[in-house]
Amino acid sequence: MTRLPFAALFLASSLAAFPAAAQETNTVNADKINQVIIYGDDKCEQSSPDEIVVCNRLPEQDRYRVPQIFRGGDPLDPRNQAWLNRVTSMERVGRFGTDSCSPVGLGGFTGCTQALLAGAKAERQAADKTDWQAMIADERAKRLAGIDAAADEVEAAVVAEEKALAERQKAAEELERQASGQAPAPETPDVDAGDLPVPPKK
Repeated sequence: MTRLPFAALFLASSLAAFPAAAQETNTVNADKINQVIIYGDDKCEQSSPDEIVVCNRLPEQDRYRVPQIFRGGDPLDPRNQAWLNRVTSMERVGRFGTDSCSPVGLGGFTGCTQALLAGAKAERQAADKTDWQAMIADERAKRLAGIDAAADEVEAAVVAEEKALAERQKAAEELERQASGQAPAPETPDVDAGDLPVPPKK
């Protein structure tokens, strides 16, 4: 029985723990996403600050129909394959050796890459064509744009309130001077921060 050294076991356990920790962090920081399929003129729910709602609108006639991906049966089911494909598969029954992706025969391990690519291509063609990633990105951009607009409105309100407060304070000081018989204070023009002279560099 072969025994692994303690350092190798510690390294393997550490590497196995890193992906789990990263996945947990991503899960905590990730936005809550609600993917909804609506039909016709149905209303799409608005996104909230803690949830992104992405709606995929389909025609009204598809409301009570079987989804497109399931219509006509599974395209990967052998019963739905053309006779040419069936004959081709029957010709390959018992095939072994090079390019067979089989544990039997010389070079039987080869050909697995081609089989994997062919299966992935068939799955991609049969998969749903809805691009949820792009729709989520668009909804996230809309929400960020709304946040920026709301921040600009709040900032404008704060600036207006500060200006009104300064005017009220100035009016109160002027009333106090008039009540005490002092001369009115000279008016100082409003100076923008961009109009101030820039000190020379030393």
